[in-house]
Amino acid sequence: MSEIRVVHARGDGFSRGMQVGAELQDLIQSSIAFYHRYLDRRGVSSEQLQDLLTPYLVAAETAYPDMMNVLKGMSVAALVPILELFAINAFEELEPLLESPEGELLFLQKKEGYTQRPAPAPDRCSSISVRTPDGGTLLAHNEHWLAGDAGNVAVVVDHPADGRVAVASPTVVCCLPAVGVNGHGAAQGIGSLTASDDGIGVPRVLVSRSSLEARDRRDAVARGAMPGRAGGYGHVFAFTDGDCFTLETTGREHRLLEGAAPHTNHYLSDLAELAPEPSEGSRARLHRLLELVEEDPPSSAEDLMTIMRDHSSAPQSICLHPDPTEGDEASAVMFSMVADLGARRMWVAVGNPCEHEYEGIDVAELSA
Repeated sequence: MSEIRVVHARGDGFSRGMQVGAELQDLIQSSIAFYHRYLDRRGVSSEQLQDLLTPYLVAAETAYPDMMNVLKGMSVAALVPILELFAINAFEELEPLLESPEGELLFLQKKEGYTQRPAPAPDRCSSISVRTPDGGTLLAHNEHWLAGDAGNVAVVVDHPADGRVAVASPTVVCCLPAVGVNGHGAAQGIGSLTASDDGIGVPRVLVSRSSLEARDRRDAVARGAMPGRAGGYGHVFAFTDGDCFTLETTGREHRLLEGAAPHTNHYLSDLAELAPEPSEGSRARLHRLLELVEEDPPSSAEDLMTIMRDHSSAPQSICLHPDPTEGDEASAVMFSMVADLGARRMWVAVGNPCEHEYEGIDVAELSA
């Protein structure tokens, strides 16, 4: 029996959201219940949440009304409040505004291995693009997130009705698709970044949903570096024609890193001057990814799956397991994805890929 739920959504934004919300209602409600507990521990009321999120809501509605309609449809069909659903999609903007109970490190700092509080650092995930000896293009991504959301994962195959390209994305169920593949033959992995010019604007998740539709390099940069964004990401792009690069963004700046390569949660360009010191966790994962690629260059999707199962780096491994002492606020792998763009195939493992099998998903229909 498959561990992965696959939802196909078609139509306008609200209709697609209704389809996703109806099919994933139980998982969405489970996820929302966890975030209720998370916010309750911090004493955040509904009124306070609305005050914190209103500027981001306005920016999101202005820039991406279709995406907001998707969230509204999900809210109606899953019977959950739209404000809380939006809060999860703006978590990287919201979390630095909250105080952790008893003055502890914020989750997005703690899970990266910090031992004392740095500047707010919404860091998560490991991505890698690869060019194989036979000319193929591969991309892999491990999604690190709060352990309390473990299991609340599905693959959304999204077919917008307005002529936009279809995408297939493994995702935490309350979030819009951010990583995955599209019908143009492109794939995207995402890593959270933070910089001194982060501010009010369009939440990062919505920007990454747009850039998941990229047709080519120029389109990818235009989407990922759209004006008015709240902050930055490391967008790892790979295309069927072999073009691979990483787009690093801050709230206002962007840089391109050429070639197939891994990326974690710190800037590798001169944008590092705008960011806090990289955490040991992010450094360790990046070093190990580079080491594995150099030792035995991957030539197949199976080779990348082996890399994403690796535990040989500290204080954080690529295949990160939760620290039981941190409870449901520990960091853990939500899912792992590997894509072969030439073969039009994607594989997804729910949870840690060392414990769960990758299941194949045919994405050839995306270009139909």
